[in-house]
Amino acid sequence: MTRIPKIETNPQILGNYSEGVFIICNFCGTLFRRTSGFHSESLECPFCGAIARERVIYQCILYELNRRFSKPLLFFIQTGELKNLRMLECSPRFNDHRKAILHDTMLQYISTDFDRSGHPADIQLDLTDFHDIEPYQNSLDIIICPHVLEHILEYNKALKNLNLMLAPAGILILQVPILQNGYSIASETEFHADNTRVFHHFGFDLLFDLDKAFTNVKVVVGTLDFQITSPEIQPDKYEILLNHRERCIVLGEQQIKLFGLGIPDLCEAFIANKK
Repeated sequence: MTRIPKIETNPQILGNYSEGVFIICNFCGTLFRRTSGFHSESLECPFCGAIARERVIYQCILYELNRRFSKPLLFFIQTGELKNLRMLECSPRFNDHRKAILHDTMLQYISTDFDRSGHPADIQLDLTDFHDIEPYQNSLDIIICPHVLEHILEYNKALKNLNLMLAPAGILILQVPILQNGYSIASETEFHADNTRVFHHFGFDLLFDLDKAFTNVKVVVGTLDFQITSPEIQPDKYEILLNHRERCIVLGEQQIKLFGLGIPDLCEAFIANKK
């Protein structure tokens, strides 16, 4: 295991990258050999513990900073522009290395979870309660909200409050499980592994809810061809996006394999700017 690797130009080495044999963690820069499948919940970095879907989030942050500062940014840990930014992460997953990097790299890093027994965090926030979020109004440059919104009954209220917490020019990186074409209500008996109830099943029509609370909302997807390869995903999942391709940021197969971002049809997020 090596951190902050020099990317080799040897064709055989590059072939191993392109096939996903080796992965470079875009968070901590660790180079490691893939030992599991390509699912978004796997491909864990042996140093910082980041899994595929988390590296999609970091790729979104690097993309946005690259756009703003016109710099080719590859690794979160080496991005000096983060030294002036404040971040809130909802429902965090981290080991000691990842937590230390976040605190060392950011001006301020805060983690939150409504149920801290499932995800130990610095503070407890109810994203639907204005009194909880009021101390953080207009103060956060980046908010990471992965796989949280589906557990919040009044999710549109949570979106409005997330916008209120963002500083001017702040960004939200949002992830939800998307397995179907459009929104539906979850059953009363659906729970995730940490015993949190699921209220919503989202589709890419979440884009239009985000439009009400944020500005310049983009969808991050794996590839443009939208070919479904996973049996857990409905074949018409991407249908809504076919008329909104101009709002899609396409990661592409090279980035997906190089940085271990998971299978293309589960490789996605939303980037939304402060309204």
